[in-house]
Amino acid sequence: MEGALILTAVIAYVGVAFVWPTLRVWRRYGVWPVVFAREAAPAQRALGWLTRGLLVAIVAASVGRIALGPDPLGIWDPSPSVKLFGWLLFGAGAALTVAAQLRMGASWRVGIDDRPTVLVSEGVFRLVRNPIFTGLLILLAGYACLMPAWWSIGLWLATALGLRIQIAHEERHLVRLHGRTYLDYAVRVGRLLPVLGRLREPLPAVEDDGRS
Repeated sequence: MEGALILTAVIAYVGVAFVWPTLRVWRRYGVWPVVFAREAAPAQRALGWLTRGLLVAIVAASVGRIALGPDPLGIWDPSPSVKLFGWLLFGAGAALTVAAQLRMGASWRVGIDDRPTVLVSEGVFRLVRNPIFTGLLILLAGYACLMPAWWSIGLWLATALGLRIQIAHEERHLVRLHGRTYLDYAVRVGRLLPVLGRLREPLPAVEDDGRS
């Protein structure tokens, strides 16, 4: 029963956080927002495959728990309080992701787009510059509480590293695209958490945003 609930939650998240916003932006604005493979960009293509791998991994692990049980997957037995905390984190992360996506509107992308987009700094973006990434990390922390194992913790760590690399590419892209407007915004607002990760000095206007 618990495994089925986790699988249902994971599938619902994939649908609400990836499938639905992709189709919404495409139908409403005529733009396909998944742009990892839009240009010959090795770094972006690699991160795109890592994103797909992450989604496949959490779905496959959830299916595996139902089919095989927790022991073959090395899943520890969490206490009821840890499970409750996991569900709260999972729900909070999903809610933050959806709220940020709705606020972005036509500017929502998966990857770095070579086409100009509007800089969004309202709503949850007043608190953090990358609330979708924050939401994903919160959700995966909840998933690790529900499916505690070395691999689920490693999945969170690998995702955090991948997101940090992607954020670095996106920040340079946004500096080129929005200039002083983005720099002023980044000085005021934290990267993944309020206050933390605010820029203290301008980013170098380099040409590498992951497309080389």
